[in-house]
Amino acid sequence: MPPKGKSSATSATRKKHARKAAAGQGAPEEPQEPKEKKAKGKDKKSKKEPRKKVYIPPVKPAPVQPDPLDTLGLAQKLPPELLVVLRLLSKKDATTKRRALEELQTTWVSKAHRGGEDKYHVYALHDTVPVWLHHIPALFLHPSRRIRLLAVGLHTSLLQIPDLRTEIFFQIREVATSDHAESILGAWCLAVHDVDRQVSSYARESWTRYVSTTQTSGDKLLLDEALFPRVWEFVQRTLLDPGGVYLYLNPPQPAMPTPAPSRKGSGRGTPVRKDDETSARPKADEDEENEQDRKARLRVGAFGATEWVLNAKFSPLVNIKEENVSQSTPSFDEFLSPLANLALWSSLYHGKTPPFVETEGFGYGQPVVRRSAWSLLQTLLQNCSAHIRPLLPVLSSAVLRSAWVEPDTIVRTAMWQPLLVFLKEFPDAWTLEAEAEKDEDGRSESGESDNEGNSDAPAPKPAPNASAGPTHAYSEFLQFLATGCSGSPLQGYPAVLVILSTIPPSLIASSSDHPLEELFTSFWAAVDARVLNSLDRVAASAAFLSSILESLVFFMRRLISASKEEAASLLHGHGHVQDTDADEATKGLLRDQIARTWEELSSGRLKVRGQDAGCSLARTLSSLYKLRPDLFQTAWDVLADAIHKTLATEGVAIPPFVPGILEQLTEQLEQGSPPGHSARNLVVQVVRSALDQCAALLQAEETNQDRAASLVNILNAFGEHVFEDPQVAQRVDHLVQSQTQRLLTTIPPLLLLYLKYRRDESVCSDVWHRVLETVARYPDDVESTLPILLDAAVANTLPGYLHPAGELDEAAGSLLTDVLSGPTNAARAAMVRRLIGSSDFFITQSCRENLLRGLVDAFVLHFDSVLHDEKASPSALAAPLDLLRGLSDQEGSAALLESVSSSLVPYAWLFAFLLPQFVSVEQQQQQAAKALWEKAFASTSADVSNSVFAVTKQILRELVLDCTARPTPQQILRTVSISAWAAGMHSLSDIFPPQEELAAMLDALPSTPLDASLAVIDPLVPPATLYRSGGEVPTVYDSVGFSQYARVVNGLLQYLVDDRQTARENVWVLRHLLALAIYAEEAKHLPSLQSPLFARSVSRAVLQGIMDKVQQLAAYLLSSTADENWHAQVTNALLAQSASASDTLHGAAELVVELVNRAKRQDSVRTSRILHMIMQHALSNATKADADQWMLVARKMEKLAPHTSLAIVFSVTRYAPEPPRLDRFRNELAAGTLGIPASKANSEGLWLLRNLAAAAPDPESDIIFLPQTRAVNLIKACQQWITSDEDLDEDVQSEMTLVFAHLAPILQNVPGAHWDLVFDVVENNLENASLNDSSTYVTLSRTLRLFIVVEDLVSTNKALRATWEERRAANLTLIRDLVSTKLETDKASTPLSVCRELALQIVQDLPSSLVTRETLPKMCHLVTDGSVNVQRMAYQLLHEAAKKYTEELVIEAAVDTEGSMKIELPLELLDILQRNVNQEDVDEYSQEWFGYLLAWMVTLDLFTDASLKVKSGYIDQIRDLDLVGARLLPVIFSLLELYGGIAKAFKLDIWDLDEFYLDYYSADSPLSLRLLAAHVYYRTLLLLPSLIRNWLAECRDRQLSTAVASYTSKHFSPAIIRTELARVKDPNAAAELSGENVTIKVASAVNEVTAGFTVDEQQLELTLKLPSDWPLHTIEVKDSKHVGVPEDRWRAWELGVQQILTFRSGSIVDGLSFFLKNVTSHFEGIAECAICYSVVNATDGSLPRKPCKTCKNRFHAACLYKWFNTSHSSSCPLCRSEIMTGR
Repeated sequence: MPPKGKSSATSATRKKHARKAAAGQGAPEEPQEPKEKKAKGKDKKSKKEPRKKVYIPPVKPAPVQPDPLDTLGLAQKLPPELLVVLRLLSKKDATTKRRALEELQTTWVSKAHRGGEDKYHVYALHDTVPVWLHHIPALFLHPSRRIRLLAVGLHTSLLQIPDLRTEIFFQIREVATSDHAESILGAWCLAVHDVDRQVSSYARESWTRYVSTTQTSGDKLLLDEALFPRVWEFVQRTLLDPGGVYLYLNPPQPAMPTPAPSRKGSGRGTPVRKDDETSARPKADEDEENEQDRKARLRVGAFGATEWVLNAKFSPLVNIKEENVSQSTPSFDEFLSPLANLALWSSLYHGKTPPFVETEGFGYGQPVVRRSAWSLLQTLLQNCSAHIRPLLPVLSSAVLRSAWVEPDTIVRTAMWQPLLVFLKEFPDAWTLEAEAEKDEDGRSESGESDNEGNSDAPAPKPAPNASAGPTHAYSEFLQFLATGCSGSPLQGYPAVLVILSTIPPSLIASSSDHPLEELFTSFWAAVDARVLNSLDRVAASAAFLSSILESLVFFMRRLISASKEEAASLLHGHGHVQDTDADEATKGLLRDQIARTWEELSSGRLKVRGQDAGCSLARTLSSLYKLRPDLFQTAWDVLADAIHKTLATEGVAIPPFVPGILEQLTEQLEQGSPPGHSARNLVVQVVRSALDQCAALLQAEETNQDRAASLVNILNAFGEHVFEDPQVAQRVDHLVQSQTQRLLTTIPPLLLLYLKYRRDESVCSDVWHRVLETVARYPDDVESTLPILLDAAVANTLPGYLHPAGELDEAAGSLLTDVLSGPTNAARAAMVRRLIGSSDFFITQSCRENLLRGLVDAFVLHFDSVLHDEKASPSALAAPLDLLRGLSDQEGSAALLESVSSSLVPYAWLFAFLLPQFVSVEQQQQQAAKALWEKAFASTSADVSNSVFAVTKQILRELVLDCTARPTPQQILRTVSISAWAAGMHSLSDIFPPQEELAAMLDALPSTPLDASLAVIDPLVPPATLYRSGGEVPTVYDSVGFSQYARVVNGLLQYLVDDRQTARENVWVLRHLLALAIYAEEAKHLPSLQSPLFARSVSRAVLQGIMDKVQQLAAYLLSSTADENWHAQVTNALLAQSASASDTLHGAAELVVELVNRAKRQDSVRTSRILHMIMQHALSNATKADADQWMLVARKMEKLAPHTSLAIVFSVTRYAPEPPRLDRFRNELAAGTLGIPASKANSEGLWLLRNLAAAAPDPESDIIFLPQTRAVNLIKACQQWITSDEDLDEDVQSEMTLVFAHLAPILQNVPGAHWDLVFDVVENNLENASLNDSSTYVTLSRTLRLFIVVEDLVSTNKALRATWEERRAANLTLIRDLVSTKLETDKASTPLSVCRELALQIVQDLPSSLVTRETLPKMCHLVTDGSVNVQRMAYQLLHEAAKKYTEELVIEAAVDTEGSMKIELPLELLDILQRNVNQEDVDEYSQEWFGYLLAWMVTLDLFTDASLKVKSGYIDQIRDLDLVGARLLPVIFSLLELYGGIAKAFKLDIWDLDEFYLDYYSADSPLSLRLLAAHVYYRTLLLLPSLIRNWLAECRDRQLSTAVASYTSKHFSPAIIRTELARVKDPNAAAELSGENVTIKVASAVNEVTAGFTVDEQQLELTLKLPSDWPLHTIEVKDSKHVGVPEDRWRAWELGVQQILTFRSGSIVDGLSFFLKNVTSHFEGIAECAICYSVVNATDGSLPRKPCKTCKNRFHAACLYKWFNTSHSSSCPLCRSEIMTGR
């Protein structure tokens, strides 16, 4: 019977079962041992690995340690706060321990450090030292890193306090038991070497500072003969059983205080450990690691502590004192004896079960443990090498069985140094490991024999000469080689030779029948298995090659120096035949390995650079030659033969490493020696063979390019040797000259090599000419042949004496033409660029200059087309720009560029700086042009630079004047300003035309107004009869719509606005600026007419911007007119007779004199208007004397320049103080009318009336125009002209009307026929006026102003009012009809808008009798007028007209019993609503947007006081045309900026949306338009909620719908809800909903309205609840009570209410009215409609009046009509009889 606790199974069976169990639990499998091949008939000796059983001393039982707080009575002595903290240290919870340590550190120890008043803390801590030492072991080895760190830090802090340090050392030395002291010091030492670096650092600081093994000091704890062994013993126990040590320091507490049952044999006090209890311990106890990790952590600390112990024990000082130690002190060998435990060194092994010991490997799954074990081995070898011999048997097995199978890269890094040192110092370790295997195998064999029974058969004996087989260590080493040094070739292969040198030859010989062959087979297995194909494959392969060749040389040396028997055993094993030739076998091995090396290099499986492979082979060959020359010859023959075969193999490329190997062989092998001669001869043979093969390739039809390239590489490496033989050189010359074209197309590198190494100028030049002729002769192949030659020229591989003779000149020109005119071809472009910029190898100098000139001309031509043609693309410039840019980057390009700089530099500068201003240019192209300009300009001389600057200025001046040029003057000026190079330009003189040329351009333009209707705005514009029509309008405009003059002057304006100083120095420009402003103003006011300066496409905003800038600049330039004597100087100069009187004037004074003198020579309206604009600024500071002088000037030139004289009079009247001469002038004019007969009224009378109107003062001023008598006489004179037989022009009547407006206030109290004349003129003018005829606008505007004046006068003059009332109605009717006139859009103008504005001002208070239903259709077009004032006043009129329109529709709908009436919006209004509004620029199109919103305001006004039927008709039409969703909402959302999301939407928080006051609308502020849009949206939500809901439901833009919903519910819903509830409370609604039994309740707090109807004291109630986001969600209809009403009828009423509110956009009042009417009718006995079950129709509010003649039921007409349409029959819904006939 087997002993208790021991299995009867063999060790192999137990191992197999253990592997199965581990695999079933998911554990990693054990590393498999390499299988050994056994010869037949051998015994079982090597069947199993050597396994040794070891003894691990158990850790003694751990009794529960009592807490010193209780045993020493400290609980009664310590402060309560400190006691609580110390109690917490005993808790298991890691968090509790951590908090206790932190509290102890911060509250007690830190304060004790400070001393002074905190000395009390030191006394308190003094008593706690036993408690702290009690907890130290468990805390220092705690699983939680944080707790270990805190504990170590706290311990260090305690030791820094002298009193506490002394007490701690005293407790350890004198008080603590040996076991307790051992635990304290051992745990402390382990903490010094903790796996956590921070913990280790803190612990090492205190250990090094306060612990010593040699010095005796009060400040240090001496580890003497008593304490040092205790530390060593604790470290040993931790190494072997860390789990037991941990349990010893942390004993499990008993679950219950009941005594444990006694157990026989368990020992006194030995705790019984139960697995289930252990496994049940909560994770919180070991919160940072599992059991395996804890063991590994403790072992790592123990290994570090062991190193410290060894360093301390075997230090030099200790060795000196060894002789003085007592006899009881153990010797060094005895001290190291614990390290002889094989279980300890299982830490080196990575597997679970080490093959050299029967225990679980300590290093299994723990690389950090294995690394620490190797570090311990290194310490042993460094410090204890003299005493390590007793440990050698153990270490040999552990080291050799662990090193070769280590899988972890980091562990292997730490392994190499101790491993190599160990093997170098103890090479007999291999033998010891082998003997240990034999002993173990012997024991295993004996044990197995015993288990097999009582067989008496003797064990078979091995054959005497049989190989004993390889040891396991050696087999693993071979496997290590086969796996590429376990995947670390860069670390492992350099050490292989050292390792091989330590292996005994006998051990190698016993491994197999062919030991060395098997060794090298293992080497090559790494290549076969491709394990070297790592990321750094080249370096790994180089390390492998160097290692195997070094090993090969090493074994060659060993074979030569060994005895014959030993050499034979290495080659053939122990069983070799005695007469075998060892020398031949050695050479065979050498041949095989050299051949295999070349084979692997050639195949590419061994990827090594040629130079590295050549160096390794050269070193190998040199070493072999030094060993024995015949060995070198053997290896050389193999290598040379392999190279020849490689070259002789046809159809494949020669490996690229061959030239490198040959080159290194010739360099590394000693020159003059036999190896050197052999290398030299081999190179010569290889070169000749390569030449022969190149010749053969040229003769072949198809050329293998890879093969050719490899041959060229060889020739390039040894080109110096090619032409050393004259015969070879001659043969090569003939080959190149006869096969030039073939060489150039198939093997061009060979041709370049020939030119490089031939070194015969005559021959090479002849060949070069042939080459260039060949390139030119075959243009199709130029892209493949020429770039190679160009590359050679750039690489400086061509001889400098090669020059062309014009062979390529023509071909180069063709190439340039193809690149510039053909499709984009980057390859050809690069080739041309390199060809032009190349040295004199390819083309002549004259050809190069011509090519460059053509290239620049092409660039200029393309650039000019881009400047003038919008269809021209800048991409056409890419090819010439790239060529020029690349050419500029080449060396020596400066001289080339200077020759073309005068034409290249200006356009390159324009490309870099001007072109991006008006066209999109790629950033890369712009940078290239800028770099080209900088390079080209830098290469020019001073004279050329001046010429370039002049050319650039001329180009810019031409561009400014050229209307076909795409860049504007502003862009040109901006270009000049941003370029530092152009800073020297003076824009006014260098870029713009001179003063004389500009004046000639202005004189060539028409000086007359664009149209006589401008007199409505500018009184200086005369009637058309007073000026001749201007010249032809120019038809050429630039890209922005400016004529040449406008283009230039606008550019001047932009320039002078930025440069005020230049403007002040050149005031003459002001004349042109003011002329430009006049033309811009005319174009703005008359957009339908063709301006001589601006195209119709120029926007109003641009024109207004010009006018504003001119006003700003004019105000600045005319600021000098405020000088005191300015007016006197100017008027004196104008009144003087001599021309020299103005010579002393400058600036504005000179300009005014020049203008007046010009007018004297040729008077024009333009000059008079320019002078008026100047006088407007100048007269603001004039005195009466100055004004009087100006009147003198005006009177003096009255006949010579009437227009200019009139302008002066008008300016003085408007802007200067009233001078005496002005009053005299008026009276003279008034008196003069009596002397003008009717026949001269159209000439002299017209000018007199114009001057009189110009001299009329402001009606609001105190100045009297004329005395009453003169006024009466003036009117009489006018009456005489009118009543005469002469035809009076309309212009005279127009001027007469203007004068009457000034005379009416004077004559208001003078009765007489003159008023009849005035009224007749008014009526006559209105009858003759037409908005379709612009020639009547002036008369109409003056008539309307006169009408307003009369209206104002009659309001306070009763007598005049009586006369006026007789004619007022007729005149109002005429004005109304004028206003309602609809014009074409292209006739819109400011004079027209002024007339409309005046007319609307009159008809604002139009009598109700004149407002009809047709007023709205006829006048709604006014909201689209170009004047904001017209739009605003038109809306006020249309607001009343809309009420009239709806009022009449409501009446018609009420009397329409047949339902034949069609309710529609006016077609004219629908036309406006259906227009597409330009949504590009709010500022540009604000009037259009404003008019569109006003049209919607009018549309929404139509819903005011409309019945439900009329509302439904409006809504149906708006829905059918999709006016809200497709037209209105996009405009609203654009203005409110909702398309950008809710975050960017217009903020409405501070605005009230329910009201908008049009009187405060400002066209200049976008804010007004947005607020109007919000108000329109609010009214739309209020009146058309169903249409908004439909759009929101159908919206597919999720972001937009979300933004609209959020925006609406936040800003609009509260206001709409308030409005709806206010409607219900409104008295008008209360009257509609009132009744005898009706009650209406409004709950504003909850947004509910309840309608009640009382019947016999019973209450019927219907409640409507508005959602918080109404109207986005529908109103909820709740039936509170419906007593006495059938369910179906009540539901029908609810549905009717829901329909009105949801689909008919009805209000709450409409819904409740419908409900109450149904209830009232129900209880009055009126029968409901049998179709809708309602008495009142939800659509039109009608009663059921259509009866069926058969069943007598009545129906609503609308319901019956819908029934007929849906059922496609005319039968009764109930009885199914024909309802029309009753049958």
